[in-house]
Amino acid sequence: MDIKLLRTFEMLAKELHFHRTADRLHMAQPTVTVHIRQLEEQVGAELFERKGRKVRLTTAGERFRLHALRILEAHDEAMSDLARWKTGYDARLDILASPLCAEHVLPPLWKDYATEYPNVEVRIYTTFSPSVGPGIAAGRSHIGFSRLNSQHPDTVTRVLHEEPVVLIAPGTVDPAATEVRTLLLDHPLLTKNHPEYWDTVMHQLHERRVMMRPMPVQQVHVTRRLIIEGLGVSFLPLSAVADDLARGTLVQVPTPDLRLPKARTYLVTPRNKSLPRVALDFLAFVER
Repeated sequence: MDIKLLRTFEMLAKELHFHRTADRLHMAQPTVTVHIRQLEEQVGAELFERKGRKVRLTTAGERFRLHALRILEAHDEAMSDLARWKTGYDARLDILASPLCAEHVLPPLWKDYATEYPNVEVRIYTTFSPSVGPGIAAGRSHIGFSRLNSQHPDTVTRVLHEEPVVLIAPGTVDPAATEVRTLLLDHPLLTKNHPEYWDTVMHQLHERRVMMRPMPVQQVHVTRRLIIEGLGVSFLPLSAVADDLARGTLVQVPTPDLRLPKARTYLVTPRNKSLPRVALDFLAFVER
């Protein structure tokens, strides 16, 4: 079956508009019509119902689309695998990581690993930390990196490393002349950007009757950007802001009255499931 026809079919199934489909595929509109007619002749069924400019999938079209997607995915994966082989890759390692791990933990590891294992292609997929464990258990990737201890029974989790959690403020703040209570009165406290330590931090602040204006922000990189713009302060893992501290765009404010927790990075692997050699080599590399 001609892959070109299947790609035209899938694009029209998404757009449900011949003109937009032609634009997306950079072809003339009559060519789209010809491709669909040829495909319908091959499968022996009408795939689209046309009423003027309106287009919709027929029941046969909906059913055929499931198969078309699988064929396209298999084709693309086959071509990608061949291209990897031709460029010297002979194995593939799939990693599932939280955004924070993907941004701050993996790059130095990946750089050194690629030097030692140049024939391994590394693919990194991102998801939020609570989804890393289920993703590894389901076989979506070989190894996971998370900021949260996986509770999934089909995974094994171990701490890769710990680092300090620090109070971060805009670069315009003078840390030596700033007291935590005053800082939190003057700036919103951007919370919930890390899945593990916020309950501990908030408990201590409430225990000390610190007046504050919490503002939930779900991701560390968004929190960091807001602080740089002077729109709040937050407690963040040191590695997430190390470059900004060195540049002076952010500052670390001392917290002598608080017992701040550690931020942990966890390595997640499947339980009772054999890993391929490439994944075992990567784990051994990480341990070193």
